[in-house]
Amino acid sequence: MGNVMKNEDRFVAKIVGILGIFFTLASCSTMRSAALKTAAPLFMDSMAGIEAEGSWEHFKESTPGMLSLVDGLLAVRPLDESLLVAAIKGNAGYGFGVYETLYLDDKLAENDSTINRDKAIYYYTKAFSYGEKFLEANDLTLNDLKEALKEKKGIPGLLDSQLREDQTSLEGILFTAQALASMINLQRENIQLISYLPMAKGMFDWACGVDPQIAHGACDIFYGSYEAGRPAMLGGNPERGRKIFLDFIKNNPHNWLGRLAFIEQYSIAQYDEDSYLRQKKDLEKFLVLHKAAQKWDPSQKKEEAFANKTLRLYQAIGMKRFEIIKKYEKEIF
Repeated sequence: MGNVMKNEDRFVAKIVGILGIFFTLASCSTMRSAALKTAAPLFMDSMAGIEAEGSWEHFKESTPGMLSLVDGLLAVRPLDESLLVAAIKGNAGYGFGVYETLYLDDKLAENDSTINRDKAIYYYTKAFSYGEKFLEANDLTLNDLKEALKEKKGIPGLLDSQLREDQTSLEGILFTAQALASMINLQRENIQLISYLPMAKGMFDWACGVDPQIAHGACDIFYGSYEAGRPAMLGGNPERGRKIFLDFIKNNPHNWLGRLAFIEQYSIAQYDEDSYLRQKKDLEKFLVLHKAAQKWDPSQKKEEAFANKTLRLYQAIGMKRFEIIKKYEKEIF
């Protein structure tokens, strides 16, 4: 955790220095925009620092301030791609990591409250709105994507012709797609919204086709959920989804969030208690490691699970969801 704080401190120091220049030059719009252009890539890079956060509670409390700051900077440079990706990724991640996680508790408790669901949708909506701006910055519209679905090469072909295959473009499209797919998943009663699912998949297909390992396995988690989360009569294939998830878990043992996605999308949906219990055995061990890592102990050994610091937030969200599911496991199965 000490290294994480040092990384965050260095990032904050850079931002404070650059923003100092920014506000000093505030009377000159051209110079102000130039200073902000220099700062913008740091906000995208800061996502790696957020991903290294191992405390779900700290992520919940600290992230909104960063998102509001990015909102303010985008008011000055509304089509800055680095800022837009930071906003897309940050809002989509916050909606999923915090409010959709809290909504999981509501669902399993059969609580009729929609507060957490609505807040998750709010953050996904913000992410998707910034995603539309990202498309605009690259001379694309939602209608262009919709029309591309009718073409042989589909959305991947369109994006191949319009976008660079760099990290900014890949993450901009991937997390815009995640926001859209998540909005659809939380509002399955909205038939018009469901019609946009092929668009979300087309965007995933492009980003994942270029980099299958992007965002620590977000592609496999999406495709596993896409297959397992739809019944066969609606084109889903739960067994194919199960295989995608199990292959992912085997190849990415330290991304605990993938295991929770498997439990939510397959084990619970199929009432498969055996598959849940097999994952629970490992997750119980991970929970002990996760809690131990929250406080420094001189006798604490270095755990292989924490070697990749950018997985810590994924792990923290996974453990929060595991604790929620564990609380209701008798009622679920």
